[in-house]
Amino acid sequence: SMEALAKLVQQGKIRHIGLSEVKSDTIRRANAVHQLTAIQNEYSLWTRDPERDVLKTCRELGIGFVSYSPLGRGFLSGKLTDPNALADNDFRKMFPRFQGENFIQNNKIVTALITMTKQKQCTLAQLALAWVLAQGNDIVPIPGTRRIPYLEENIAAINIKLTAEDLQEIEKIAPLGAAAGTRYTPEMMQLYGIDDFKSL
Repeated sequence: SMEALAKLVQQGKIRHIGLSEVKSDTIRRANAVHQLTAIQNEYSLWTRDPERDVLKTCRELGIGFVSYSPLGRGFLSGKLTDPNALADNDFRKMFPRFQGENFIQNNKIVTALITMTKQKQCTLAQLALAWVLAQGNDIVPIPGTRRIPYLEENIAAINIKLTAEDLQEIEKIAPLGAAAGTRYTPEMMQLYGIDDFKSL
């Protein structure tokens, strides 16, 4: 409970409190017990639901925001072109966004974004990370990175400067709700208490 966590802070056993995958009302209730340091929710060009109210709540309450899966579980790397290429044990195969017609529709977003990367002279992953960074200094993306070359590629995203025109173009390509399919299975969404927004 938040009361227990607040007590641990008072005892000096932990320094800060953060929550993951929470809604705005939960943030407000928790923060009323003890100041939260950070909220970690999924946020990327194809999961923009934090824009509905979570980001606004965090900013109102002075809470930092950590964006996990800023590359859409690898989809926004541009390297996934065939859902059948995913290994049988790849957990992404169970997610609706990586299946059938949803995959095809989502790949159209990727194709359009790749056109922009040629103009910006960057990779798709760098463009996707640059977009997240452009949403505010209070947002910190944490891409899952297993190899040194990918780490170097991701870090270089800080050098990609997106103009107002760039952001407008990206908005046309991947507006809120553009992604086809939910980001989790119905069972997982119910378990996590995630609303069935189209953009989820």
